[in-house]
Amino acid sequence: MYFLEKLVPLVLGHFVADFAIQTDTVAINKCPNNNSKININWSWWMTGHVSLHGLIVFFVTGNSYLAFAEAIIHFYIDYLKCMGKFNLLIDQTLHIICKMIWVLFIIST
Repeated sequence: MYFLEKLVPLVLGHFVADFAIQTDTVAINKCPNNNSKININWSWWMTGHVSLHGLIVFFVTGNSYLAFAEAIIHFYIDYLKCMGKFNLLIDQTLHIICKMIWVLFIIST
């Protein structure tokens, strides 16, 4: 039961941050190969996006190490998706697997 009590808000928070809150502007500009006219380096957009994901993990787990790990791994996964290494389904699957790992880590400590 504890597993689901932590996993569900992590997954819901993820989908809110990745789909409801992330605007088209962020989704486009966080990629290094974007054709945007906005003169802000892609890494700033990506950092802002993954920071929100890290905060969600912190709010749900209370663990700053997991929050930092989430931000770093989310950055890498989204970067690879931007570079065309995999599609949206793989991207989202990897993100959900991370959430499962965070909960398993909490349970084991």
